[in-house]
Amino acid sequence: MATNYTTLRARLSCAVPLLMLGTVLPAQADNVYDTLMAGGYSDASYWDISLGGGLFVTPEYEGSEHYKVMPVPFVSIVWNDTLFFDVRKGLGINVFSHNGFKLGTALGYNFGRKEKDSRSELNGLGDIDGGLNAKAFIEYDAGPVKAYSNVTKYFAGSKGVSGEFGIKTFIPLAMVGGADAGAVRPDPNVPGHGMTGPALSLGMSAEWADKVYMKEYYGVTATQSARSGKSVFGAAAGFKALGVEAGLYKPVGPNLLLGTTIKYKRLVGDADKSPVSSTSNQMSGSVFATYSF
Repeated sequence: MATNYTTLRARLSCAVPLLMLGTVLPAQADNVYDTLMAGGYSDASYWDISLGGGLFVTPEYEGSEHYKVMPVPFVSIVWNDTLFFDVRKGLGINVFSHNGFKLGTALGYNFGRKEKDSRSELNGLGDIDGGLNAKAFIEYDAGPVKAYSNVTKYFAGSKGVSGEFGIKTFIPLAMVGGADAGAVRPDPNVPGHGMTGPALSLGMSAEWADKVYMKEYYGVTATQSARSGKSVFGAAAGFKALGVEAGLYKPVGPNLLLGTTIKYKRLVGDADKSPVSSTSNQMSGSVFATYSF
């Protein structure tokens, strides 16, 4: 029964968002087409563009005890709060957006995992191919507090399904000093978090994956065991990580935003038990700057 329930839950996690998207997408497509044909693509007021970059510190792969530092570009292009391209989210569409609720889908790219990412830890396990993935997401933005959930289907590599849900809040530092909350409400015209002054962000999240995903990233077959010396391990579906994060954001003028973030992720379940994982404690962080047009 446990296996049947897990399989059913995985299928529902994919089917429900896709059914919702299929219901609203045709009407949304008509609205987008009508606006574009009316010249909306050339009206600057429809566009929100942010460009920037920074440095990102992250484990060499999920489960590694070694870290790498790499430059990361930031590109966010949004048309009429509907069509978007984002380095993190991919190319997508917000098919429904009203009173803080947002429902959408996006096409992205997953880089997979290479033995060369950490030869001392992944030697003999082989590569996991990168490729396209499709994501369905739902968000609720209540000003300084935002809840989100997403489901991602991978078309290469693991060809499995993963999901994430979490909550994030932005706290103006002026409030920490005792200012009235009403005096520091978010301004939608301000880039980034919408605060006109420095703000602190706090968040927590949980990640889940189906058996196909877990088997590819955390399982060890007999062949891989013979090549790597790691024990044979069969990974099952379930929660794979819990995370907490914090960030500090500082607007500089009306367009420039400076920020830094740090995140701690704890591997759980079979992701933690797997011989592929050298440590269950995963830290990451970034420093960045973005400019909004």
